[in-house]
Amino acid sequence: MIQINNLIKSYSNSLVFDDTSYTFPSNGLTCLLGASGSGKSTLLNMIAGFDSKYSGDITVWDTSISKMNADELCAYRRDHIGFIFQNYHLLSGYTVLENILLACELNTSSEEVNRQNAIELLNKLGLSQKTNEKIENLSGGQKQRVAIARALISNPRIILADEPTGALDRNNSDEIMKLLKEISKDRLVIVITHDQKICSYADDVIYIESGKLIAKNIDTQTDRTGDHSLSLNMANKVSAFKLGLKNFKVHITRYIAVSLAISIGILAFILSLSSGNIMDKSISDFKDKNTAYNNGYIKGEDNGTVYKMLSSDGRIENVYYQYKITDVTLSLGDKTEKMAEKYPMPKATENMSYGTMPKAGQQEISLSPSLAKKFESDIRNLIGKELTLKYGVHEYRLAISGIFNAGYDDFFVSSDIEQQFYKDVESGKHYSISYDVKDFEDIVPVSQMLADQKIESKDSAKEVGALQSTFNSLSRLFLIVSILILAIGLFISTVLLIKLQNSRYKELGLLSALGFNRGTIRKMIVSENLLLSAMSAILNAFLVVCAYVISTVFNLAMIITPLQIMLSILSTGVVVIVISIIASHNLIRTEPAAALRK
Repeated sequence: MIQINNLIKSYSNSLVFDDTSYTFPSNGLTCLLGASGSGKSTLLNMIAGFDSKYSGDITVWDTSISKMNADELCAYRRDHIGFIFQNYHLLSGYTVLENILLACELNTSSEEVNRQNAIELLNKLGLSQKTNEKIENLSGGQKQRVAIARALISNPRIILADEPTGALDRNNSDEIMKLLKEISKDRLVIVITHDQKICSYADDVIYIESGKLIAKNIDTQTDRTGDHSLSLNMANKVSAFKLGLKNFKVHITRYIAVSLAISIGILAFILSLSSGNIMDKSISDFKDKNTAYNNGYIKGEDNGTVYKMLSSDGRIENVYYQYKITDVTLSLGDKTEKMAEKYPMPKATENMSYGTMPKAGQQEISLSPSLAKKFESDIRNLIGKELTLKYGVHEYRLAISGIFNAGYDDFFVSSDIEQQFYKDVESGKHYSISYDVKDFEDIVPVSQMLADQKIESKDSAKEVGALQSTFNSLSRLFLIVSILILAIGLFISTVLLIKLQNSRYKELGLLSALGFNRGTIRKMIVSENLLLSAMSAILNAFLVVCAYVISTVFNLAMIITPLQIMLSILSTGVVVIVISIIASHNLIRTEPAAALRK
């Protein structure tokens, strides 16, 4: 028996119920009529415990549900209320049997007993052949019968039906009302309807007019006292992960789409980083190839001041005085060239035609084109060949590392070989100072430091400055492109995930109607989000592997560090979790009645 006492309910400034009272019988079929917006659905929501924001009191078998908390109201719905909706609110992707058994997840009966009870109900309702049929394959009348079976499976004492025939034709409407009439013999069935013909099945007919509940037709034989009591049983401990896994499987296509969008976005970001890595490697290769850019040359005599300053600077190494040398002989095969004198010249200002400048620690030499042509008409063929250099009593076997673009006969040897030359120089009068800057990035600052000291150095600071500006611009460009690609992927993923979650309001409203509390629903969604995160991370790893295979097969440049791969996989999972939390926030917090209306 349901008693409504002095009920006052309003929305904003609109009064829906104005100090109204009514007593429903313990069994029978009651039709609730009224104009649109009169409060029919609002009344059912309050009886169901969806809406507790009202004045007055609603008691069910002498127990006030108005004073129950959210978890107690969930238990009340689970144990005592069955719902039948106009739009069925059956879960797509689930079978007929699975939809019915969803209402049994929280009861204490065994899975086998619940299954047997569900099959018996389907037999009574003429759906025995549809047990394992997907819901989306049923007709409207069949769907409503499944909804009735779901409402009855836990044997509730109250059935709340919100326009159960609104989506059905006349024949199906009559069949459904006959079923509800039969059901109402031993329980209370409250039906919201606009159809006056439906009222012919009713024991009681109530109208909502001017905020009051007005009985127009009452069966005086119905029991309005009742001998039942409202008890709230302990719920069966339900596995939120199991529910989440089931829902994940049902929505797998959409989840794959979300995972792909996120994984492709992050993969594109990683590929952009790969392009940046390739650029960094190209810069590194450029630095290794153009070691002469690190060299500096200061012409003129020094009293030791400049030498001391350079030697004490931690950015500079390999500082030594240079001298003019004479009588140098170069031999390659049967050809020999003698140079009467050789002056030290700045390396950094010379451009390489082929190959590289000699590197310290390497037995190397580079030649000017005019000198190289004296050994080989096609000077490119000289790269890698060995020639013999004689100076004084010493003889050196040196590999030709490159050809530099000077217009006169000259050569450069590696700095360690050059310093050996000067051990035999008798004159103490030096011609110039040579030094090397350790790091490519310090070339410009060192040059500026010498300029500030009014010391003229022949170096490549101008060219290096221009290159660094270009490198930095390219780095910023790759970073901006990478972030833009990632942002687009995240935006698409967020939209897809929010769209997916928005399609699930009715599903979560239904779960609340079946007695699932907010904590269980939250855990279920978290389980789905974790599964989506794991899927996205695995998919991202798979796409990275595919990208590697494709780059190998088609000989495409691709450089991704192991750390970047790990970060991409981990970030995919984290990004999915963050987006899922954002997308699920409103979904979890929405009131059940509002969720069912969406």
